[in-house]
Amino acid sequence: MKHVWNEADSLNVIGNSFRRRFDRTADLRDISSAISALRRAVQLTPGSHARMPAWLNDLGISLSCRFRHTGDLLDISSAISAYWRTVRLTPDDHADMPARLHDLGNSFRSRFEHTGNLSDISNAISSLKRAVQLTPDGHVDMPVCLSNLGISLQCHFNHTGNLPDISVAISTHQRALQLTPDDHPDKPIELNRLGVSLMHRFEHTDDLLDISSAISAQQRAVQLTPDNSTNMPSCLTNLGNSLMCRFVRTSDLSDISSTILAQQRAVGFTPDGHAVKPTLLNNLGNSFRARFQRTDELSDISDAISYQQRAVNLTPSGHAEMPGHLNSLGESFRCSFTRTGNLSNISSAILAQQRAIALTPDGHAGMPGRLNNLGISLLSRFQCSGDLLDVSSAISLLQRAVALTPDDHASMSGWLTPVAA
Repeated sequence: MKHVWNEADSLNVIGNSFRRRFDRTADLRDISSAISALRRAVQLTPGSHARMPAWLNDLGISLSCRFRHTGDLLDISSAISAYWRTVRLTPDDHADMPARLHDLGNSFRSRFEHTGNLSDISNAISSLKRAVQLTPDGHVDMPVCLSNLGISLQCHFNHTGNLPDISVAISTHQRALQLTPDDHPDKPIELNRLGVSLMHRFEHTDDLLDISSAISAQQRAVQLTPDNSTNMPSCLTNLGNSLMCRFVRTSDLSDISSTILAQQRAVGFTPDGHAVKPTLLNNLGNSFRARFQRTDELSDISDAISYQQRAVNLTPSGHAEMPGHLNSLGESFRCSFTRTGNLSNISSAILAQQRAIALTPDGHAGMPGRLNNLGISLLSRFQCSGDLLDVSSAISLLQRAVALTPDDHASMSGWLTPVAA
C-alpha cells in the first residue's frame, strides 16, 4: 500500500533538516526548532504507526544533541524516554535494533556522567551488551558498539572500583581495535580509548606494564591523528594524563616534560572559545606545578600560575568546573609562596581557595580536599604573620575536612596530620 504523505512526515523532515544544520552551525535555535518539529510529528502519529519507532529515535538524537551543548538534564532524560519507547516498539530481529539499543545505552551513560546514579550506568551496560549480541559478526558497526560498551564498563569501574569491570573494558576495547582497519579514521580513537582504560587499571593495580601499554597506544593514536582533527586535543590530553601517572610512580623527569609538551600542543590546537579550553589550561598548570615540586625551578611555578589564571578567566561564571580551577590556582600560589616567601602569593592562594569553597555545593566529593587545602594555606600564612585568626580558621577548616571524610578514605591519614600539628 502506497504511503500517503501527511503533516507528521513533513514535520519529521523539517526537524531532521534543522538538526543537520545545527551540526554545522551549533546554533541552539536550530536544534530547538528540530526538537519542536519532531515532538509535534510524534504527537500527530498513532503509537502503532510503523514509522513511530524511527521518529522517536530521531527525537532522541536531537534531544541528545542539545544536551551535549547545554548540559540540561531534562533533555537527556527526555532523550532516554524517547529511545526507550523506540526500543520497546522495535522487534529484536529488526535491522535497526542494535543501533537503537546503542543510542539508548549511550544516553544512559551521558546521564550517569552528570548524576553518578549507578542504575543509569548499569542500564547503559545492559543496553550496549544487547546491542553487541544482536550485531552480526563482521558488521561495520561492531567496533563502535564494542568501544562504547568498553567506555560504560570503565565508567562503572571508576565509580565502584570493581576490577573485573576494567579488565572486561580493556578486552572489549582490544576487540574493537582488532576489528578496526589500520587505515580507518576511527583507529586513533580506539587506540586512545584503550589507553585510557589501561591507565585507569594502572591507577588501581600499580602495574607498570599497564601504564607503559597505555602510553604506547596513546602515542600511536597521536601519530595517526591529523593535526587539524577535532580529536587531536583529546588524544594529546589523554597521552599527557598517562605520562603524568607514570611520572608520579617513577619520578622520571622525562615523563613530566613529555606530559607538558603534549598538553601544550593540546592547548595550542584548541581555540579560546572552546568549552574544554579552561580544563586543558588548568591541567597544563598542574603539570608545571608537579615539575616545580621536583626541580624547584621558579619558571615552572610561574607558568603554572599563568596558565591557571587563564583557565579561571576563561571559565564561565557558574560553571561546574570553576571551583576546581580556583582550587588548583590556589595550590600553585601556595607553592610559589613556599619557595619565595612572598606574602602576596599566599594571600592570593587563600582568596582563590575561599572562592573555590564558596562555589562548591555541600556534599560534593571535592569539598574535604578544598577545605584541607585552604586550611594549609592559612597555616602557612600564620607561620609568617603570627595572626591567631589564621590559625584558628585553619584548625576549623581542617577539622571540617576530617569530619566530611570517611574513616577508610585514602586521604584521611594525611589530613589528620595538619590538625595534630
